[in-house]
Amino acid sequence: MPSELNGAALAEISARVHSRWKVEGKKSHVPLDVLWTRKAVRQSPLATHVSRVKDELLKTGSQDETTYDSAFRMLIDEARDLPSDSYSRDLVEMTENAVQLLQDIIEARSDTGTPTRDRGSSRVVARQVSVGNDAVAKILGRARAGANGGRCTKSKVVACPSPAYAQVMKEFGLEGVAAYPVFLGCWWMALLLCDFDDWRQDYLAILDYSFFFEYNVDRVGRGRSSSALLGEILAMWDMPDLSTELRLRRAHMLLSMTFFDLKRTHESEFRGRETDGLTAWVHSDRDAWRDFKALDSGGFAHWLSFASGVEGRDDMMLSGLVNDWVDLGPDLRYQECNQSVLALTRGSLALDDLLRCYERTVWMLNASFVSGRRHVGCLTIIAACIWELCNHRQDVWRYFSLGFDLCPAVESLDLYKVAELADCYTTDLLPREVVGDGDVLRVRRRRHPYRVYVQGVEHSGSVQLDTEVCDAVEGGLLPASMVEYQIILPRLLRRGEIGAEAFLKYMDSHYCAHFADVVRSGHRQRFCRGYGRAVAALVMEGWWSGLYLAMGVGSLIEARPDYIANDRLH
Repeated sequence: MPSELNGAALAEISARVHSRWKVEGKKSHVPLDVLWTRKAVRQSPLATHVSRVKDELLKTGSQDETTYDSAFRMLIDEARDLPSDSYSRDLVEMTENAVQLLQDIIEARSDTGTPTRDRGSSRVVARQVSVGNDAVAKILGRARAGANGGRCTKSKVVACPSPAYAQVMKEFGLEGVAAYPVFLGCWWMALLLCDFDDWRQDYLAILDYSFFFEYNVDRVGRGRSSSALLGEILAMWDMPDLSTELRLRRAHMLLSMTFFDLKRTHESEFRGRETDGLTAWVHSDRDAWRDFKALDSGGFAHWLSFASGVEGRDDMMLSGLVNDWVDLGPDLRYQECNQSVLALTRGSLALDDLLRCYERTVWMLNASFVSGRRHVGCLTIIAACIWELCNHRQDVWRYFSLGFDLCPAVESLDLYKVAELADCYTTDLLPREVVGDGDVLRVRRRRHPYRVYVQGVEHSGSVQLDTEVCDAVEGGLLPASMVEYQIILPRLLRRGEIGAEAFLKYMDSHYCAHFADVVRSGHRQRFCRGYGRAVAALVMEGWWSGLYLAMGVGSLIEARPDYIANDRLH
């Protein structure tokens, strides 16, 4: 895209996709309201509880930070007094491993502010990335030369003003925070997992608020106290007569948040520190790193639904790894301390090392995808991939338009092998050169017809897709527009039928409509198992085609000096 160097700088993704509604530059905020329930559960015990909380707040008019101190203390005590079941023991061990590694990183940063090469503990060190003489180096060179005027196009958290999405919210009774696409994590992603088939799933979505607020929204804005908002969330958590299982899930979520409290407090303290845009954190203990990444993924309200033991821990890690692929460049820019792709490449950005990492990433995704007992873990991973395409923060299609030429490189890879983390990496987190013969994924495909218009020009044909995707589209379970947006348009760019500029204009102009289609389709299909499997097959087609490799390499256009954690408000 020559315009990035020669023309006007691209705006952040949220400004571009909302330009038609003339919201750029305005300070139009939707209140971060959490005291509501969607239409599907409005005659439920949860709705009664939320209504009671709201009435009590209106009656007392009290929303200061001491309002729910007693509830908070009770929840903390409950989290500290976990039973001795295997899931809770695993979570305690994972949290301890993650906190220890984070403390090592904090100490290394505290010593010098900006870690020097090989600075840190024996378990994790900061290292300057290594670069080859290849296409990746060229994108890095453009970044260092000041591509896009030195501006990052990743956005802060915004609401979506699209009329199409407003209609979806109205149809299904979504309110307040649901206007902010990052909360797709609660009001689509959490519901997709189907831990339960009633209001209890919505209670888990409310538990998930803590992760999405902590990770994306530190500052509430417009003078409202963030502790008052936290108090409202805790009041909804403190629902009377909860089952033992729901109390345990709540305790799991709260315990896991001790890691985020430490991480975000540290990032806030260090946010004024400059970065060099080229520093990675490299680990020497595979399983401790795996737990570190798993805690950073934050889905522990659903932990009891994951496969037990190593498989569950691996799946929770993978739900973070898939997000790190599309955030490679921004994570270097803002020195994210838990960048898992760079951990797996030992700090290398050489194309051969990235391809080796991508291949093993897909093998691990395949292992989760084919396992019935890992269904919830797999859907957590898959939902994270959809979240990346919809959250109005990560500029994934700009990145793809910069890296799509690398998609053919995956054709030489064996992307249908099924392997676990321990099959792919040694205990000291080195890639195994030879991965033993294991299962091979057999994907049944047939031709799916398409017809799309780009800048008034018709493009039609057919493409081989997983039969689960084809059946879902033909049966009305999955909108064809999701296939067009996620598969067909990237394919047209790869085949040279459209140019990068036309591609990005199309993806920007259809971004909010795709977001609305995703949310509508899930709620309309009541997040049934068949819908979840179809979405999973659709996402996996993207991984097998090299989509996420291209996004990751393209994202390196953002890899230049900035400040620690400067991609979030503090």
